[in-house]
Amino acid sequence: MLQRLNNTMTQFSKSSMKVTILGSGTSTGVPMIGCQCDVCLSQNPKNKRLRTSALVQTETASLLLDCSTDFREQALRHKIERIDALLLTHTHSDHISGLDDLRVYNFLQGEAIKIFSASHILEDVRKRFDYCFNPKQIGGGVPELELIPVDGCFEFMGIKITPLPVKHGDLPILGYRFNDFSYVTDASFIPEETIQKMMGTRVLVLNALRYMPHSTHYSLAEALEISQRIGPEKVWFTHIAHQMEHWATNRTLPPHARLAYDGLVIEI
Repeated sequence: MLQRLNNTMTQFSKSSMKVTILGSGTSTGVPMIGCQCDVCLSQNPKNKRLRTSALVQTETASLLLDCSTDFREQALRHKIERIDALLLTHTHSDHISGLDDLRVYNFLQGEAIKIFSASHILEDVRKRFDYCFNPKQIGGGVPELELIPVDGCFEFMGIKITPLPVKHGDLPILGYRFNDFSYVTDASFIPEETIQKMMGTRVLVLNALRYMPHSTHYSLAEALEISQRIGPEKVWFTHIAHQMEHWATNRTLPPHARLAYDGLVIEI
């Protein structure tokens, strides 16, 4: 069904994908309100982290990965003129709180914004943003959203997309693979079946919260270990807390692994 939505789109070259890291920070962002640590006081722009999100662009499509609390600022900063679809990993506030700002793209594009995710994630979107689906007010802007559940691989605007089921503590969430690129955030466990789906990934973006273990997010050591199992040519760590300074942390990592940062552009 999803392929039929775009059966007139031209197939793009696999080498023409661009990924922009719109935000690389954990749920508090960095700097964190009220904190006086060295990272929060740092003037290094790579220690300034908006909430985690990314933009995947090809010759034919512009896909938003999560719609963070900071989405409006991210969209203005990166001059995002079009969004063809939003793919949600889960519905924690730092990943969906910017959803209302998508209504601007309704005005610009004259159509609903498609949101792809697992059924249970979309049901939570419907509850949290009830006013979008059961409008009660007269006047005022309300986002027009089309919720599309996915279960298994699908194709959208020439891009093969593979949902990647992972665990965020006890919560089932999704990452996504787009041809040679995989994106997983907020994971604390990746099942073997999902690891197999990620094999052959050339570039991986994976969450790494901090040095110390955490109950619902990979630590840096855990993220490095699981990324070595998957075996990408390059791994970028995202969803980073204020405990990790950019340059100091990078000096401890192997050459193929680095901390992501806001504004990072990855050509694939």
